[in-house]
Amino acid sequence: MDPTSTRTPALPAPLSPTDTPRWVLPALLPLTAVVTIYAVLDRGAMSAVLTSLGDASLWGATLVAGLLVMVLVAVVVVGRTSAITRRELVAATAVAAGFVMLTSVSGRLLTLPLLAELEKNWQGKILDLLWVAVLFAVLHRWARTETGLRLRLEKGSARPALTVVLGVLALFIGLGMLAVATGEGADRPVGPEQLLWDATLPNLTEELIWRGAMLAVLDRAFPPSRRLLGAHMGWGAVITAMVFGLGHTILLGADGSWSLSVAGGVFALAMGLAFAWIRSRTGSIWPAFALHCAPELGADLGVILGT
Repeated sequence: MDPTSTRTPALPAPLSPTDTPRWVLPALLPLTAVVTIYAVLDRGAMSAVLTSLGDASLWGATLVAGLLVMVLVAVVVVGRTSAITRRELVAATAVAAGFVMLTSVSGRLLTLPLLAELEKNWQGKILDLLWVAVLFAVLHRWARTETGLRLRLEKGSARPALTVVLGVLALFIGLGMLAVATGEGADRPVGPEQLLWDATLPNLTEELIWRGAMLAVLDRAFPPSRRLLGAHMGWGAVITAMVFGLGHTILLGADGSWSLSVAGGVFALAMGLAFAWIRSRTGSIWPAFALHCAPELGADLGVILGT
């Protein structure tokens, strides 16, 4: 008997969002549900709902434009060294753009009255969590193998990851205490909702979307070719960080007002690269989530300790 005949055949590569559109309509259900609730229970608010949809779509389109520019830059730089086909490139770009639009609209859709009294935009982050959870449920094999949902870390990565997270936390605790000492932190009260916000949904959903789903899609299109401090990095990390930074530079307020924050964008770009690095170094999204929480929780604790 041929000894190879008893081997378990290799499973085909899991379907990713670029291979099938079957995730699209289910992922739209959370947004559709909110609009439907308004249409049924509060038709008078539909004008405001549509306005928020329009503003959010325009903001999302601005970020998508930045995404397209970065993809073109990557294509020019990579050139003939890449084995990616045109179809794969178009599919990856379209899916990444879809993710950007989904998170843009989710975060800026008019808040339901039940949640409107809260200080933070919990509805936007709940919608983000719901649609990305639907995406991962529909394409569960891909989600388990490529988006970093696993708890197990790459061998030898736990110590450097923990060092970076604790170092950033300590740095921002110090900065928070310094802000209080100089009077700059006096107008930044830190209550239970602020702490809960900085430790949970906002950072979790951003990591699941940007360093989980989107980075996985773009890494398929632009396979990482560089090694940086033990992590395999590529254009996927650069593109996600640049668009992430753009989203923190061009700001859309809850009232539909637009503003610019260059400092916020530069910081988000740098941190986006750090999040991609720790995600790649550990093979898991959870250290990236911890690192994302570190500056905000560190600043909160610094204010509390310094007050």
